[in-house]
Amino acid sequence: MSILIISLNLLVLAGLAWWLWKQDWEIRLRPYLIPALLLKLGCGLLFGVVSLYVLQKGDTFLYLGRAQLMLEVASEQGIDTYLRYLLLNDASGTQLEGLQRPIYESAWNMSKLFSIPMVLTQGNYFVSSLYLSLFSFAGLWFLVNALSRYFPTTAIPALIAFLLFPSVLYWSSGVAKESFIMGGTGLLLGSFLHLLYVGDWKRQLLYLVLFVVGVYVVWLVKYFVAVALILMLVLALLLKAIFYTEKLRHIHPAVKAIVLMLLFSGVAYVGLQLNPNLYPEALPEAIYKNHQLSLRATQDKPRIDFPFLEPTYLSFALHSQLAFAGFLFRPFLWEVYNLRSFLAALENTLLLVLVFAFLRDLFQESRWNRTHGYLLLAVLVYVFVMGVLLAYSMPNLGTLSRYRVVVLPFVVYLLLLCDTSYTFLRSIMPKGMQEEDELPVQQERVR
Repeated sequence: MSILIISLNLLVLAGLAWWLWKQDWEIRLRPYLIPALLLKLGCGLLFGVVSLYVLQKGDTFLYLGRAQLMLEVASEQGIDTYLRYLLLNDASGTQLEGLQRPIYESAWNMSKLFSIPMVLTQGNYFVSSLYLSLFSFAGLWFLVNALSRYFPTTAIPALIAFLLFPSVLYWSSGVAKESFIMGGTGLLLGSFLHLLYVGDWKRQLLYLVLFVVGVYVVWLVKYFVAVALILMLVLALLLKAIFYTEKLRHIHPAVKAIVLMLLFSGVAYVGLQLNPNLYPEALPEAIYKNHQLSLRATQDKPRIDFPFLEPTYLSFALHSQLAFAGFLFRPFLWEVYNLRSFLAALENTLLLVLVFAFLRDLFQESRWNRTHGYLLLAVLVYVFVMGVLLAYSMPNLGTLSRYRVVVLPFVVYLLLLCDTSYTFLRSIMPKGMQEEDELPVQQERVR
């Protein structure tokens, strides 16, 4: 029976991949869909093998154990009892009743999401991991295509940053929170771009549904990432409305900046009320506690040290540059202590090279159209703020190398827009990806 179940699920996965292939993607990107998908699925399997049989530790054991409990509920008490728990959080009369906490806990939500393919595969971890990898890939592929459609000469950086960059590829595959986070992020941001530029109301309705699905998935797994992404989009819309509206052209930029800060502060305050850990008065203390817990767990392993850090906004601001540099470039090559840290150090060295190339071309023409500077500025704010907060919360370099994948592809994407890096990429990419056919967004065909 297990062989039959595995075969049926593999057929379903193949059918989903075929359906994905048949969609109306950008012509230049289509040849990379199957190779990138196979690479993603392979990384998901590799992640499982390394976690279960090599390291024999990690969050994946927690998710697997809890998902197996939910599978037992479905097998012993019926699928209706399982669905009631999955959809309504009603664990009454099940073995989960005394285990699940009544308050929000993302690890349980991750386990719930993972239990869906586990039920479909009757508990097969590796086939279930293929479903998670496929979801992650589909969301990111959707985003890369949106970026390629509306900013055509950034297609190469988008493909590499979100789908091929090593740590992003690996850590957002398999049975990990990041698979859902990155898949949801791709749906969220890709839909946002389409909603900005597509005029067809039927398609807008579809993209709105995908946007809500993306937000909900990210919120379930890591609520603070969902809040940060939404605030980034709100900032982009406010920047566009205040600084790019022709009717407001006569207003002094300083006045516009003050209005922007007031409006965004108000929206951010409301957004931070969505979870007690995000309350403005409690946020510094929550971050500081996570910082201390991570330090105690780190012991003698490389970490980012903030000897004078205090749980105040002022202290966080004063240490922000050190935090962001550590987030982006550490571990260094001389901090290597095992194979994983060596690979991370190599990647960070590559990032350092990209930063030097970016600085060299800082005052030259960018691949990014200046008329869309509001999007660029919003992404820069997201990258810096999230990078700093993650460095404070997770100073352990081993843990940080995984957690930073929610930010890293944006960094790589922006760095690859500089002329030096872009010229090099064009020289090694197939001819079909080298076209210089960028049109203003207003002239882009709407499908």
